[in-house]
Amino acid sequence: MKRRYRLLLLAVAVLGLPYYWLVLDNSVSGVPAYRLDIAQLRQAAGAIPGARPDSVTVQVVGWRRVPGTLMVAGGGLKRNLVAVQSFLLHAPGGNIVIDSGFDAAAARSMDMEKFLPAAQAKVDAAIRDARLVLFTHEHLDHMTGLLRMKDFASVAPHVLVTPEQGPGGPLARSLPWPRDTGRLVPRKLAPVQPVAPGVVVVRTPGHTPGSQMIFARLADGSEYLFAGDTASMRRNWSLKRLRSRLLSDYLAPEDRPQVMGWLRAINDLFRQDPGLIVVSGHDYDDLVTDPTKRAFREDFVTRTVIPRPPGSQLQ
Repeated sequence: MKRRYRLLLLAVAVLGLPYYWLVLDNSVSGVPAYRLDIAQLRQAAGAIPGARPDSVTVQVVGWRRVPGTLMVAGGGLKRNLVAVQSFLLHAPGGNIVIDSGFDAAAARSMDMEKFLPAAQAKVDAAIRDARLVLFTHEHLDHMTGLLRMKDFASVAPHVLVTPEQGPGGPLARSLPWPRDTGRLVPRKLAPVQPVAPGVVVVRTPGHTPGSQMIFARLADGSEYLFAGDTASMRRNWSLKRLRSRLLSDYLAPEDRPQVMGWLRAINDLFRQDPGLIVVSGHDYDDLVTDPTKRAFREDFVTRTVIPRPPGSQLQ
C-alpha cells in the first residue's frame, strides 16, 4: 500500500508540477509599476485639432479555438475562440486602421481553424483607403495583412510603424516583408503620442519590443483602448492574469514582468473610468457578449450591427 502511495505521489510530482508551471501558474516577480492616467490620455487625444472618429468597426478574418488556460493562466480547459481581428476608426478626416489581419500562409503556420479571404480583402480595401494604419505589435496575425499586399509601396506612406515594428526591429525582421520597403519610414514615438484627432498611441513594450495600445476618444465622448496582445483576452486585464508559461516562455516568448505591469495598469485605468471600453486583441466573444460594446459594428463594408447572442456566432 505504501509503495502504491509513493508511486502516486511520484506521478503527481512528475506530471502535476510541470502542468501547474506551464499552464496554471500566474506568479511573476520584478513587476514594473506602470501607470496609465485617463486625464493624460484625454489631453493627448485633444492635442491634434480636427474631427474625431465617429464610430468603430471590427472585421474578423480568421480564428481558432484553444483551451482557455493557454491564453489566460488557470483559465480552465473549456476552449475559447481566439479571433484574428482588424479595427477601423471611421473619421471625417480619413479612416484609421488598427492591425491588418494576415494571409493564408500565416494562418496555416499558426494552425488556424479558419481563414476568411473575402474578409481579408475588405481589410485590404480599408487599408488602401485609410488616412493612417497603426499596429498594436509586430506579429504575423497583426502585420502580415499589410506586408502581403501587392501594392504595399503605394500604401506604405500612410503606415505608421515604430523602429521596433519596422523591418529592422529585433522581432519584426523575421516577418515576410516585401523587397521594397523604401517608402515605409519608421517613426520613434513618445510614451504617449497623439497621432490623429482623438487618437493616441501608448507605448507598452513587453509582449513584443514594439507593443503599443491605441486610445481613441470618439466624437460622442466614448473612449476605447485597443490593447492588442498586451491583453489578448478580457480576463488577462480584468483578472490580471498572464498568458500561460507554455505560450509566454516557449511558443511566443514575452517579458512576463512587463506584461503584468501593463495588465495592472489597464485594470487601474478601468477603475479610474469604468466607462472606458477596453478592446482585447483576440477576444471576439467579449465584443459579442459585452453590452458596453454595442457601439461596435461588424464588417468593414456593410457595417451591420454585431448580434448579441449569449455566445460566439462564429461556426
